[in-house]
Amino acid sequence: MSLKSLVFSGVSKLIDSTGNAIDKLVTSDEERLKIKAAMVVEINKFKAQQLKAAAEYDKEISKRHASDMNSDSWLSKNIRPLALAFLTVSTVVLAYLSIFILDKSDVDIMEPWIDLLKVLLVVAYSFYFGSRTIEKVKRKKE
Repeated sequence: MSLKSLVFSGVSKLIDSTGNAIDKLVTSDEERLKIKAAMVVEINKFKAQQLKAAAEYDKEISKRHASDMNSDSWLSKNIRPLALAFLTVSTVVLAYLSIFILDKSDVDIMEPWIDLLKVLLVVAYSFYFGSRTIEKVKRKKE
């Protein structure tokens, strides 16, 4: 689930619940329509602000990546691929150990670390390959 869908689904639930509360408190249809119209205007402003903030966030990440690539430091240019390689190798080694070498009790002790490694690996893969895909799609649109 993306950040946008998460925020906007919460906003739509808020609109529905607020609309139900307004229906209970306001008696005339004209007042209801005015209040709902004002709410829709405010919600649209909120959505526009959220989209603008997301766009600015994406620009800052792109600037950071560009800055990393323009740097003279080998580490800053290669930190993302190195982190991805480290997490991948760690996962393969841990899988090998848990299948062929370690006892069930040892694997149970490592369960919190396995969960952490899974989360880090999913985040790293989705960020690295997802951001590359988004950059390619944006280039094709331009």
